[in-house]
Amino acid sequence: MLWYQNDEDDEEDLMYSPALMARRASESWIDTPPVENVIPQTSLSRKKSLPDFQELPRATGPMSREEVSALGSARREEVRRQADEKEKLRANPLLYLVSPQVKDWFSRQQLVIVILFVNISLAIMFFKMLT
Repeated sequence: MLWYQNDEDDEEDLMYSPALMARRASESWIDTPPVENVIPQTSLSRKKSLPDFQELPRATGPMSREEVSALGSARREEVRRQADEKEKLRANPLLYLVSPQVKDWFSRQQLVIVILFVNISLAIMFFKMLT
């Protein structure tokens, strides 16, 4: 017996190995081609990382002085109003309870608050019945 066998013999032995034949038998019912044979369509299926610059909106023409002045004064007024509101809230923290943001939060969470109230009242009644 030789210490070295031919490469063809090794390939032939591997071709008829029990593990490979079992794999072929178990995969014989699969209709789709193996992943190695599937050609990926990366150009169509991948999401673009940046928007196409040709599809972006174009810059408009220059603004008139009156329009720039009106927009600037509206922004300054808004910033001044926000600063006044911050100062009022810093002076009196109880005003947070009547702020529009808190009122909106309560209106969105109405159902949760009602369920919480009912659960707490049922728990109190249950403990009173036990004692």
